[in-house]
Amino acid sequence: MDYSSFPRDCHTMDTLERQLICPICLEMFSKPVVILPCQHNLCRKCANDIFQVSCGPVSRGTTLGSSGRFRCPSCRHEVVLDRHGVYGLQRNLLVENIIDIYKQESPLLKPECPTCEEHEDEKINIYCVTCRVPTCSLCKVFGEHQACRVAPLSDVYEQHKSELTDGIRTLVASNERIQALIAELQNTCRNVEDNCKARKQTLCEKFERMAGILEERKEIMLQRVSYEQAEKTRQLRALSEAYEARVEATSKLVNTALQASEEPQVPLFLQVGRIAEAVGSPELETLEPGFDNMEHYAVDFNEEERALYQLDFIKSGPHLVVFPLKKSCVSLAYAVPKALLLLPPVTSVHFLRLHSCPYVLSVSFCMLQPLPF
Repeated sequence: MDYSSFPRDCHTMDTLERQLICPICLEMFSKPVVILPCQHNLCRKCANDIFQVSCGPVSRGTTLGSSGRFRCPSCRHEVVLDRHGVYGLQRNLLVENIIDIYKQESPLLKPECPTCEEHEDEKINIYCVTCRVPTCSLCKVFGEHQACRVAPLSDVYEQHKSELTDGIRTLVASNERIQALIAELQNTCRNVEDNCKARKQTLCEKFERMAGILEERKEIMLQRVSYEQAEKTRQLRALSEAYEARVEATSKLVNTALQASEEPQVPLFLQVGRIAEAVGSPELETLEPGFDNMEHYAVDFNEEERALYQLDFIKSGPHLVVFPLKKSCVSLAYAVPKALLLLPPVTSVHFLRLHSCPYVLSVSFCMLQPLPF
């Protein structure tokens, strides 16, 4: 018979396991024997224990019968043994094979119950609450745990299982909270990156805008200087050309006069008149003093430079800073947007720029009427 075709689902395996449990030791059959005539099965050891009890004097809590007889613990039928006793009962090889297959095939097979180290073959079935160790019943009755408080192993197991379940639930909840915090931190990190990226872009745009304005103003101012340069250059060239024409005309007149003076037949009075006319001609245009001076295009960008050095982000909070002055001198930086100086009566104020730090004003005061409040 092929037993490998048995169903293997959990419910079926549990049902099969219950059918393979000995009614005496409540464990899976070990060397099962068939009891005649009821055909129930017992472990050989369990059957021998019942037989030995039935052969002795009547005792409390045992199955009784005459010598060579005992009753089936399942159905109470009387079982008659021959001279071989329990060893004369037939072994149930079919059940043994089923148990072997079950042990090989069952994925949910429970491990064998551990036995007590002090009492051989005694299974650990109670828990010593005092010593906090599992033990067997004989240790409680006769052994070292007689004075200890004990509890059923199943109850302690359920209690510890409940505590473990609560601990697992707490850890899972804690992990969920931590995961939520991690997700929040990651989201915050993404927000920081996005916000910083946006602020950087805005900052670059602002600086590019200011750079564009500066470049535009530079071009306008350069054009003004270039225009005046071109205009003055044009005037200078025109005046230079006029001077050159005057020199050329005068040179020609001089040459003509020299030639006329060497020829007696030419009337000299004509040349004399022309020379007198050239000498008496009006003076040429001259340049005004400082014509080449371009100082009116000088610039002073000190304030603008200070403003550029003070470029910063918008400060949160009040913009009014109050300085109660009690000494004779105080220094104020340009970084302070607005400063209200609380001066003592009859005080004057004098501002002096410090050369060592051009962005700080040293304030000294004396003899000035205080601000009314």
